[in-house]
Amino acid sequence: MSKLRNILIIFVFALTAKVGFAQMSLSDQNAFLDSVIKDMSDSSSAAVPILEQQVAIKEQVIRQLKDSIVQIDKDIRNHEIYYDRLSAQLEYEKNIYSDLVVKAYRLRSLMYENFDIFSFDNLYTTYRQFLYVKWLSDYRKKKILNIKNLKRDIEKVVSELEFCKLMKANKAKQQGVEEGFLRQYTSRRSELLRHLRNETVVDGEIHRNNLDSIRKVSQFAAVDSRSDSSTLFQLQEGYLIWPVHKAVIINYYGVKPHPVFDNVRIKNDGIDFCVPSSAKVQCVYGGVVTKITLLPRNQYVVIVKHGVYYTVYNGLDNTEVSVGDELERGDVIGSFSDEQSHANFNFQIWKGTESLDPYKWLIKYKKK
Repeated sequence: MSKLRNILIIFVFALTAKVGFAQMSLSDQNAFLDSVIKDMSDSSSAAVPILEQQVAIKEQVIRQLKDSIVQIDKDIRNHEIYYDRLSAQLEYEKNIYSDLVVKAYRLRSLMYENFDIFSFDNLYTTYRQFLYVKWLSDYRKKKILNIKNLKRDIEKVVSELEFCKLMKANKAKQQGVEEGFLRQYTSRRSELLRHLRNETVVDGEIHRNNLDSIRKVSQFAAVDSRSDSSTLFQLQEGYLIWPVHKAVIINYYGVKPHPVFDNVRIKNDGIDFCVPSSAKVQCVYGGVVTKITLLPRNQYVVIVKHGVYYTVYNGLDNTEVSVGDELERGDVIGSFSDEQSHANFNFQIWKGTESLDPYKWLIKYKKK
């Protein structure tokens, strides 16, 4: 019975792991944050993590472009070598064909001059010469075919070479654009940090998760270690769908230096996303809504229970669920206000009173 139950668990896990949102590609993250920064005000400290993440993404994009250009240069060199080899081979085939034409012409002339139908020896020699001429003709046709194929291959190589050069030019142009953005964003980040350090009062909401109550989750959540949902959820590590489609991580889990104040370290119990304001927040796995809390900034925190595990959705402007609701994977939990082009959203995973790194649990990039 236990063996059958384990097989059933694995089967259910395999089915649920196939569906869902994955992490955005680097190019999509880059484009989305470019649009966010374009409309973003630098007066708020909330811009710091977005600028920092985009600077990191730009540096990665530039590295990829440089690697692509290096590879294209290798391809160009290989195509040039192949072109030279084909050109030399074509010249060789042309010379052989030219010699064959001359030989065939001379042999025909010799045959007509010495042909004597009444001489057996001469007839036999002429017949052998005729066979040789036929062989020359067939061989010459093969050479013609070789020359045509070589010309076709050379045209193909030239076309591919031109395409590689065009692609290199486009990559170099894109690299220049990205480097310009990188300088701009680096400068904006430095100016913003300098401005915030000079302020008497700094926005205390920077990187603050506003979830002190979540650290006391055991006070309002009953823990049942025998729950089947706990076992199933545990199998989802690396396969959970993303809570928001087209989201970019701007702050990862763990303890790290404060972006404004030196010698100050901050702790993030989850991961922070920058998301489109029109985005919907979905439940990453089936569970029960345990608690809904309204934060001072009129934003909601929704906690969903999965046995001994809890997923926390922090920073919602609107909720579409109530305490006690049973949710399925992909059910909409809430949304964001459309007053701005983007919103910041915090997602956490807890096992009892222990916070876990959500990034390890989420499904990564889709393979195309």
